[in-house]
Amino acid sequence: MTSVRHSVRAILFDGDDVVLFRRVRAGREPYWITPGGGVEPTDTSPEAALRRELDEELGAAAGPALQVFTLVEPGRLSTVFACRLVSLDLSRRSGPEFLEPDIGLHEVRRVRPEEVRALNMVPPELGEFISANAATLPALLDAATYAPGRYRPVVDVHLLLIDGGAPVHSGVSTGGARVLLGRRQGTGYADGEWQIMPSGHLEEGESVVDTAVREAREELGIEVDGCEVVHVMHHRNAGGTARIGMFLVPRSITGVPVNAEPHKCAELAWFPLDRLPERTVPYARAGVEAVRRALASRPPGLPAAVGAAAVVGAAAVVSGSPVFSLHGWDVPGSADLASEAVRAGFEEVTVCLVALLDGAVLVHSDDETDRLPATVVRPGEGVQAALARLAPVGEVAFAGADDYVSPRGRTGRRLAFSARPAEAPEGLVPLPAGSLGRLPYAEGVFVRHASSGLLHGLSSR
Repeated sequence: MTSVRHSVRAILFDGDDVVLFRRVRAGREPYWITPGGGVEPTDTSPEAALRRELDEELGAAAGPALQVFTLVEPGRLSTVFACRLVSLDLSRRSGPEFLEPDIGLHEVRRVRPEEVRALNMVPPELGEFISANAATLPALLDAATYAPGRYRPVVDVHLLLIDGGAPVHSGVSTGGARVLLGRRQGTGYADGEWQIMPSGHLEEGESVVDTAVREAREELGIEVDGCEVVHVMHHRNAGGTARIGMFLVPRSITGVPVNAEPHKCAELAWFPLDRLPERTVPYARAGVEAVRRALASRPPGLPAAVGAAAVVGAAAVVSGSPVFSLHGWDVPGSADLASEAVRAGFEEVTVCLVALLDGAVLVHSDDETDRLPATVVRPGEGVQAALARLAPVGEVAFAGADDYVSPRGRTGRRLAFSARPAEAPEGLVPLPAGSLGRLPYAEGVFVRHASSGLLHGLSSR
C-alpha cells in the first residue's frame, strides 16, 4: 500500500496581502511557497499542525482558521487553511529548515493575492487558487473575525420580569420591586455571573417583541403579553465588540417562571431592583438601572395601553430619564479589560506596547520584520505588571484589542496600550517618523489608534 503524507498550508493574510516565503536554493530558480508543513503524530488535528507550523516558521499567531482547499498530489494530501496574521516574531521561529544554512533561504514577502498566480509558486495549483479567490477569501475571513466591513451589530433582547412593589405600568415608584435574574453556566461567557432572565438574540424575521415572547417561553416556560420597549442601550464590552440592547417589560404574565434551560442557567432568583448581586454582568446591571429609572419616572395616570414609544417619550419629557444610553464606550482601564477577557472565556491574555517617542513608533526590528513589544500575562499577574516587564514606561492608555489562537491551541485576547516614554527603552528602536515600517497590519491598526491624530499620513506598511 502506498503511504500518503499529510500536510497543511496557510494562506496567511496580513491586511490586504498574503505572507509567502521566497525560497532561494543553490542550483535552482527561486520559487515561492506558503507557510506550512507536514502533520506530525503529536498534532491533535490539521489545524493544530497549522498553528505549530506558523509558530515554527514565523513565530506567528493567527486568528480563526478556515479550511478552504484540499490539494491532492502523488503521495501527498495537503489541507489548506485561510487565516489572518495577528502577530509575527521571527526571533522565535524554530523550524529545522531555519537552523540548517545549506537548505537555502526563506525570505518573508508580502504579495497581493491577485498577483500570486504570476509567481513561480509551488505547487502552481495553490497559487492559481489564491489569485482566483482574491476577493472571496478575505470576505470569508471578515465574516469569521468581525473584520471591517458593513457593520451588522448583534441585537440583544432583555425582558425584565418585575415582582412586588408597584405595578410597572402605574407610574408609581418601583421601591420594593424585584427583578428576576438567572446565574449563567455552560455558555462560555460570564459563567457564574447573574443576567436578566429571559434574554436572547434577535433572529432573522422576528420583531423585538417576538423575540421577547419566544425567549420567555423557551427559558422560563411562561407566556407574556403587551411587551413594550422601555430602554435602548448601545453597549460595548471592554476590549470587545459592540451590540444593541433592547430592554422590555411585559404588561401581563401567564404561568410561573421555571428554569427551563438548566444547561445554561444554574438557578433563578429575585433581587431588589436597586440591590443586584455583586456578580451581575455589568451590561445587565446598567440595563436594569436604566429600566428602574424609566419606570419610576412615569407620570401618574399614564394609560397602560399607550404604545412603548409614547410612554417612554412621555417619561423622558417629564423626568429627563433617557430612553437611550451608551454603556462601555469610555476608554476602559486595565482591570476592566482583564475582567472582560476572563468573562469571555479566553485562556490567556497578551499585552502589547505602542511606545511613541518624538512622533516615532518604537519596535523590535530584525532583517526582515518589525514588531511591537508584547508578552503573555503570567498566572496571577496583573496587566500593569506585565506591561512593566516590557518596559518602564509609566502611564499607559488603551489602544485596542484583537483575538487569536496560540500555537498550543489556547484562545487569547491581545490588549494594546500606548505610552510616551522620555527615552527609548533598551532593545527598542524607532521607525522613521510617520512610518509603520514592516509591522504586521494588525499592529499598524494599534499604532493608528494610539497616535490619536499625532501621526498623519501613515503608509499602509
